[in-house]
Amino acid sequence: MKSALGTKLDSSNRKAGLWVVACRAALIVAGMVGFVAGSQANDSLAGLVDPTQPAFSGTSGGTAASKPAGPLLQSTFISTSQRRAVISGKSYKVGDKFGGGMITEIQPYEVVMKRAGKESHLRLLPKLAKETFIVKVPANSQEGGQK
Repeated sequence: MKSALGTKLDSSNRKAGLWVVACRAALIVAGMVGFVAGSQANDSLAGLVDPTQPAFSGTSGGTAASKPAGPLLQSTFISTSQRRAVISGKSYKVGDKFGGGMITEIQPYEVVMKRAGKESHLRLLPKLAKETFIVKVPANSQEGGQK
């Protein structure tokens, strides 16, 4: 049975109506709490650095002195049909001219360029020096031998 405007609701309809109003109020309060918590979280994250960004990025808190002076190799794309490299935001392929020279080779982690008879390399990752550590283990320990 439908109730018209201005008619009196029985107690079960009144309870259902109060339940709907209470749920809506709870949702509104939860939304407001979430909004306030989100804005406070943004304030507390303001000093953090994005770990996926290079250390010399101007937006991640790096200093101007730590920015590379020359071209920056950002990525390489290698497939069976082509090899491309993104250098300082622009895409290049083998044979393209760049910085007064020519790109002669594109490898997964580096680009080789020739200019005035000299070869130069742009690397995605710096060359890492392998460190070797020698650890002496006592002869009577489990790692050192039999007991």
